[in-house]
Amino acid sequence: MTPDQYCKDKAAQSGSSFYYSFMFLPSDKRRAITALYAFCREVDDVVDENSDENVARATLAWWRTEVAAIYTGTPQHPVARALVPVVKQYSLPQEHFHEIIDGMEMDLQQHQYADFKALQQYCYRVASVVGLLAAEIFGYTDPNTLKYAHDLGLAFQLTNIIRDVGEDARRGRIYLPLGELALLAYTSTIFLITRKRRFSKTNAVSG
Repeated sequence: MTPDQYCKDKAAQSGSSFYYSFMFLPSDKRRAITALYAFCREVDDVVDENSDENVARATLAWWRTEVAAIYTGTPQHPVARALVPVVKQYSLPQEHFHEIIDGMEMDLQQHQYADFKALQQYCYRVASVVGLLAAEIFGYTDPNTLKYAHDLGLAFQLTNIIRDVGEDARRGRIYLPLGELALLAYTSTIFLITRKRRFSKTNAVSG
């Protein structure tokens, strides 16, 4: 299996509508954005699918070495190998890939956010940075495009957070800022208990 085919399969397996939107791009941009998306899926899965925090940290650390290897042309992972020509063709900054990994590590370090400013940093790393990289691949002439990419990434991530409130709570993660919850007379403990009870009732009814 070629690195490009691996990335294509990884993107398709995610079930995301993003994968199908890639089909409308020219072939070179399609390969590039698919490789970028596959990279994001790989590092995100490290945290979401690994129950051992130490293993997750070690794996993310390994991915940092792979990012460095992408820029020297010597990576091992098929996704990283697929990215070698992409970072050259589109001049993608290495630090952006490290920022994405930083965002994944935040899920290992903290499960709550005190205020929107703290949450915004997380959203920037896991979503806005991806938007900035995508903008380089898609191409642009107006410098304001980067601001739009940043803001759109933030909007996407906030939408994901709102959509997945229950699922995240059951994993012990609260992305809704605690300051905003306090304004609604919610403490994090009450929030988690409430979500758990509602989930149990839903299962009872559906069962």
